[in-house]
Amino acid sequence: MRTYDIYKVKKRYQSFILGREGLLYNLLKDYEQEHPLQEVKYLCDEIEESTIDQAILGSLGKSFTKVESDDGEYKLSHPMKGSIHISLTPYSLQAYCDGSRMLDLDLFVALSGSEDRFFAVMDERGEWGWLKPIKQDNRLMTEGTILF
Repeated sequence: MRTYDIYKVKKRYQSFILGREGLLYNLLKDYEQEHPLQEVKYLCDEIEESTIDQAILGSLGKSFTKVESDDGEYKLSHPMKGSIHISLTPYSLQAYCDGSRMLDLDLFVALSGSEDRFFAVMDERGEWGWLKPIKQDNRLMTEGTILF
């Protein structure tokens, strides 16, 4: 089983975090669900259940044979791929994928279709990354140079 914690980085900090994902990972891997760190509240938006509902039930759920939803908890299963259990907390989405890696990809595609600022952490393997590649605007600040 693979466990992911997925966060929605605030739009205004997204360009600052590009290239510093390792630092964000170190902060988020120790995140406690019950007592969010001030840094997490500062860097990440709260997860909106309606956005997740649309992504999970509207998009991802179409390719699964069994879909259950109850108050911020989702359970999806597929006879060949396996199952996904998703739960929401104010600042993260926790996903437990049991089966093929295709489950992970299906989940990432569904979430990134609704928003491009999701960042996933898989601490047990020390993996992290954006669910959707970030397009960088060339007019942004680069290595100590401010371009107007």
